[in-house]
Amino acid sequence: MDRLPRVLIPSINVWQDTGSVRTLPEIFSCWDKDKVAQIYTKAGLPDTCVCDRFFRINENAVIKSIFKRKIQTSSVVYNTHDTYSEAEQQEIDSQKKRYSSASKKQSWLMSLCRELVWLVGKWKTPELDRFVDEFDPEILFVPVYPVVYMSRLQLHIIKRTKKPVVCYLSDDNYSYKACGKNPLAYIHRFWLRRGVRKIMRHCDQLFVIAPKQKEEYDRIFGTNSELLTRSIDYSKTNCDEHEVHTPLQMIYTGKLGIGRDITIARVAQAVEAINSQGERIRFSVYSGDTPGNELMNQLSRGGNQFCGSVTSDKIEKLQRESDITLFAESLDKKYRNAARLSFSTKLTDYFSSGRCVFAVGSEDIAPMDYLIREDAAITVTDYAQIEGKLRQLCDNPEIVKEYGKKAFECGKRNHNKEQVLSNFKEVMLQLVKD
Repeated sequence: MDRLPRVLIPSINVWQDTGSVRTLPEIFSCWDKDKVAQIYTKAGLPDTCVCDRFFRINENAVIKSIFKRKIQTSSVVYNTHDTYSEAEQQEIDSQKKRYSSASKKQSWLMSLCRELVWLVGKWKTPELDRFVDEFDPEILFVPVYPVVYMSRLQLHIIKRTKKPVVCYLSDDNYSYKACGKNPLAYIHRFWLRRGVRKIMRHCDQLFVIAPKQKEEYDRIFGTNSELLTRSIDYSKTNCDEHEVHTPLQMIYTGKLGIGRDITIARVAQAVEAINSQGERIRFSVYSGDTPGNELMNQLSRGGNQFCGSVTSDKIEKLQRESDITLFAESLDKKYRNAARLSFSTKLTDYFSSGRCVFAVGSEDIAPMDYLIREDAAITVTDYAQIEGKLRQLCDNPEIVKEYGKKAFECGKRNHNKEQVLSNFKEVMLQLVKD
């Protein structure tokens, strides 16, 4: 095998093997850990077997640096298996509270304020430059985020190293379609688009996460992008012969934000209607988010239940024990473009389980477009269709088994870990050679 080059990844989230954000660590699980380094900006300490070199820019310290210019805002950090100190835990809690508040209120004003903090705060430091210089990357892997400050940080590193740049776009972080009617959202997106364009001028290779995204971004940026999705280790899983339960067992595992709670409520209403003359389907929702009163009431009757949060290893078991896994995006105008070009990691989990996927969302968004192209799910693009299609599954359990196999085969065809990571390495190595 060719020698793997040193790769530097300037990103937001801390890498933790047991954390909820695992896409980038999973991608670089195929790399030599001594050839990978990460720069990140979120609170927390790394705990991963993928990499040993980390540099953290402390957002709380960046905020304080506006008033105290001598404060240290960044440092080299190391993998840890210990519990956090009191100060580190306070930092994590403070940042979580800030992000949670902005997310719940969908506050674009708070987002703009955060961008201004990073604009005037102290993050471009000698310590950062020293870390970059000492690691001396041969290639940069640059995830494109929906925040302006990250593009400024990444551009600084790109200009300093003058090395080949690989960009990774895994969501709609460029078009105005996700802005709705909020003028502050348009201001933020205008600012963001400038940053993304600057990054893309330096981009030697673009990776994207879904076919619809590839088509759109290749047209916008004049690129020939490669697909890079979350992969499934098929050497450790198989599609078992599954006997469908009576009543049918359907589960949802995931977040309730950006209108998904509306879709879940509609599914629960359909389940209640189907069960009005005897229980034919049971719907269980697992989420770390707390449902609103209306949704909680709906999930407390008619064969529906809210089960709270569970650990990732238990989620995998629950999916395999179910008959139907629900993929839910909003059809409400306010939210329908929020996940327009994303590709939920939940889908690869569902494929791996070999269970029938029941997908609700607009046919214009990338995950629904993908499921329809691949015929890998029972798809619903109108709330009015939910009850009828669920009744069809109750009446025809063989369809449930058929689409469980189709989901598994779709994953094997397009998300096989060996194939995905082999292609990724091949593209990266060729870029360095060229």
